[in-house]
Parts: sequence; C-alpha cells; structure tokens
Amino acid sequence: MAEIVSISLQRRELDTLDRLSRQMGFAGRSEAVRAGLRLLSAEAGGRDGLAGQVQAVLVVVHREEAEGAVNEKKHSFEEILDTQIHSQLGNGRCLEVFVLRGAGASVRELSNSMSSEKGVESAKLVVS
Repeated sequence: MAEIVSISLQRRELDTLDRLSRQMGFAGRSEAVRAGLRLLSAEAGGRDGLAGQVQAVLVVVHREEAEGAVNEKKHSFEEILDTQIHSQLGNGRCLEVFVLRGAGASVRELSNSMSSEKGVESAKLVVS
C-alpha cells in the first residue's frame, strides 16, 4: 500500500520535476519521484560495494559559494586524490573532476560527502 508523504521543493526544483515528468512521459510527479529514487538507490548501492584498492573519477558540479566546502573536503582526502581539474562553468557554477586512487572505503566516503554538501548540484562517481 502506498503512503502519502509531503516534501518541500523550491519553485525551480518543482518546475524541473514537472518538465522532466512531461519530457520523459511519466503519468505524474509521484511516478517521476519514484523513478528518481530508484536511480539514487542504484547509485548508492554501487558505492556501497566499493572495497579494496580502486581507481575512480568523481565529477562534481557546484555553486561558486560552495567552493570553500568542496576544497575542505578535497584536502581531507588528499591521500586518494591523484589529479584535480577545476573549471568555471559560468552562471555561478563550477565543475570539478577528481581522479582518485586508493581505498574503496575512502573513495565512497569522499563521494558521499560531496553528494550531501550544500551547494553541490551533482556528484557522479565512475569506478574503473
């Protein structure tokens, strides 16, 4: 049995939800939210399985005001950071590409902490 929950969204987020629902052919907002939840769950499951030594790339898009927090996190994980590329995207947004090599648990921890940081719009981990 489905349960009804309420969530708070900014107008921009609600507009995005409506646009994606229409573009992707979902019957409504709930169906789109369920699909997004399945994707988020699958991505988190992939991160949970990281073990041993891994090589990965973490791609982060964030607002400029999150630069300090992103840098703090980066410095906390220097032991697994091989390379970093920073690019200003315009419109107050930045792109970071981190090439990582090290313990799977540390890669997962960095990826999770970036994903949950305020001002980070997306964080995508690709493991080789």
